[in-house]
Amino acid sequence: MRAWQGTGRMAGRVVDSARAVRWDMALRDRIEGHFRQWSYVSARWRVPIIVGMLALAGTLGSQIPKLEIDASTQAFLHRDDPARVAYNAFRERFGNDQLILIALRPPQLFDQAFLETLGELHTALLNDVPYVEDVTSLINVRETRGEGDELIVRDLLEDLPLPAAELEVIRERALRNPTYHNFMLSEDGRTTAILIELQALTTDPDAQDLLGGFGENSDAPVKDLTGPQEQTAIAAILEIIEPLRDGGLEIHAAGSAITSAQLSTEMSEDMALFLVLSLLAVAAFLFMLFRRASAVLLPLTVVLLAVVSTFGMMGLVNRPLGVPTQILPSFLLAVGIGGAVHLLTTFFRQYDSGASCEDALAHALHHSGLAIVMTALTTAGGLVSFVVAEVQPVADLGIFAPLGVLLGVTYCMVLLPAILHCLPLTRLPGSSDAGPDRITRVLTWLGDRCVRRAKAVVICMSVVLVFALGGATRLEFNYDPIRWFPPGDPIRLATEFTDQELGGAISLEVLVDSGRENGLHEPEFLQRLDKFQASAEALGEDGGVRIGKSFSIVEVSKEIHEALHENRPEYRVIPDERRAVAQELLLFENSGTDDLEELTDPYFRHARLTFKLPYASPDEYQPFIRSLEDLAHETFGPDIDVTVTGHVNLMTRALDAISVSLRKSYVIALAIITPLMFLLLGTVRTGTAAMVPNLAPILLTLGLMGWLGIPLDTFTLMIGSIAIGLAVDDTIHFMHGFRRFHNESQDTPTAVRRTLETTGHALLVTSVVLSLSFFVYGFASLTNLARFGLLTGSTILFAFMADITLSPALMALSTRGDRLAAARPARFRRIWKQGFQRLAGAFR
Repeated sequence: MRAWQGTGRMAGRVVDSARAVRWDMALRDRIEGHFRQWSYVSARWRVPIIVGMLALAGTLGSQIPKLEIDASTQAFLHRDDPARVAYNAFRERFGNDQLILIALRPPQLFDQAFLETLGELHTALLNDVPYVEDVTSLINVRETRGEGDELIVRDLLEDLPLPAAELEVIRERALRNPTYHNFMLSEDGRTTAILIELQALTTDPDAQDLLGGFGENSDAPVKDLTGPQEQTAIAAILEIIEPLRDGGLEIHAAGSAITSAQLSTEMSEDMALFLVLSLLAVAAFLFMLFRRASAVLLPLTVVLLAVVSTFGMMGLVNRPLGVPTQILPSFLLAVGIGGAVHLLTTFFRQYDSGASCEDALAHALHHSGLAIVMTALTTAGGLVSFVVAEVQPVADLGIFAPLGVLLGVTYCMVLLPAILHCLPLTRLPGSSDAGPDRITRVLTWLGDRCVRRAKAVVICMSVVLVFALGGATRLEFNYDPIRWFPPGDPIRLATEFTDQELGGAISLEVLVDSGRENGLHEPEFLQRLDKFQASAEALGEDGGVRIGKSFSIVEVSKEIHEALHENRPEYRVIPDERRAVAQELLLFENSGTDDLEELTDPYFRHARLTFKLPYASPDEYQPFIRSLEDLAHETFGPDIDVTVTGHVNLMTRALDAISVSLRKSYVIALAIITPLMFLLLGTVRTGTAAMVPNLAPILLTLGLMGWLGIPLDTFTLMIGSIAIGLAVDDTIHFMHGFRRFHNESQDTPTAVRRTLETTGHALLVTSVVLSLSFFVYGFASLTNLARFGLLTGSTILFAFMADITLSPALMALSTRGDRLAAARPARFRRIWKQGFQRLAGAFR
């Protein structure tokens, strides 16, 4: 009885499964019928469609001039990110911490001729460079001295030219002054620095124009110094120092602002170069494939309209291009070409066979329309995963790349058919009667072998994936923009020189809130701040972080106290009495200097502590910052608020955001794409099997990176989510054809063979086009971008190989159950008949 009941339940499941398959096939047939019908609709309304699509592209494209490029570190974080909020608050109070450092190494530093050159350079930088807030050099660096009972605070070389004897005295004082070491002078006294501070905020020029000349004191709104404004200032700086370099003076320009500006410049140049290279490579390949100009111009037209529209949308909503989003042009080119190639391959095959344009296009849309739309949805789904990223440019990529993909498929499915109806197309003779070409024969031969030896293929691939997994475990994360520049690049040389000679050109800022007004007048608080500063320097040395220099109000207090005690070094200490501290600081302020404004607020409540550091990967600074926060809590106690900010902290925060966000995107991409695969293929089992060829290439690439020692960074972390979306495209086209032919023949080898005969050629073409579009990044001047292009292109080729080898093998294994299920109804009928016969015999 139990066997009889179990058999009945099994038969019911088979019946339900058959009904589900019939319903799914009917739904798919209806959708594909609508795609077929669209050919005739587009023929009737071709002129309005073309005009409407071009109007859409033109309207969006008109917004491109508003597009800006921003490669700054703060641009990596959302505006409401706590680290960026704290950093902006710091800049509003103390100004820009990202100083531009110009290092000069003359034959003789305190030579009269060089000092005159230095003075002219100082003046030119201050007067001729836009958006400059301040310039500090040996010409105007503060020297605090006591002369009798008087405190003298003056510029070191304000009286140039000087007699040789007096200049020698100043040289001796400068070399003995600890404030200048790794700040204005190198330890050996042979290199000097010029520090340029750009404005953190600037008056909105548009708003100022509207005020119509009411003067500088008008209440014109202010905003952050923009990327283009910063690049203008840096270009002026480089133009001023270049003649000195040509004259034989060793001179280097470094700093995070210089690095960001150079990244922006190379990004804009690389984008134009890569777009041209991609267009040339794709055009040449398409012409070799189709041997007709229309098959080259039409896909490129579709893609260029998608690129223009996408960039126009970014300009429309004032979203700048960041470091990750510079891949958009080549990416959209690759994705858009894929759909157009699949459509045109089928179209021209029918058209060359003698079908009319409408009928050939109807067949192409019926055959590939659903797959093209589904590939666009899955690609967009893989990219939408970036929306949740805590990194602003990556989140922008998650918005505008999917929109660009959807615009591309819209132009492909709406505009392309309308244009085809308007063109006087020629037929290529003999192409339809030649039978399968050599490429198709090779692909079908390979598919047959993989179906026959399905288990062997799966086992071999499993071994390869295990080996790749071993390499993936060796991966490390690294975010180091300086290393993006090739060895010998002026940016790298300048950074390495300033790190070695002057202790670095980037800063880590610490704000300490004393808790009350005039709290910095307390000797006990200044002593704790001094202890914290000294302990932090020792902490850096123990942790492998060399602190080049530290600044705070403590140094000023010691400096004043020493000067008021006959300039004797033993008095370079903090006064013991609160009254003495307050009086000495007041005396310093009344001397005419405003240097305290850079170290504390007007109420002497907040102390600013600056650590000048050499450039390094943020992952090297993360442990130091955590230890620094623990040290601050230990030194000041829980009642004193300590905030760590500055450029270095932004870098480490960006590192955390990048690593966490992009790992999340992998999971989200899978969560979006997998159900779409189930929906397209109809069953969970087939959909799950179809996901394996999409994940295998990613694991292969990660393993390759691990074994070759290539680190994960902003770009290489994106390979996974991008490759998932792209690899799924070929899988969908293969599975879409396989399912159709399998439902017709109920034979896996036949279905695989017919799928590769009709789709294999287009799969190869789109894979080559996609990979070429990324391989062009190998010509990038930035090494990380070159690695990204080579690795992504390789991943796409890995995905193609998986689709023509692993996919047939997996389908052979996964459809065995279908063949058994198809044989079960007859066996079930025999069991039911025998059961009823036995039951009837019992009643007799």
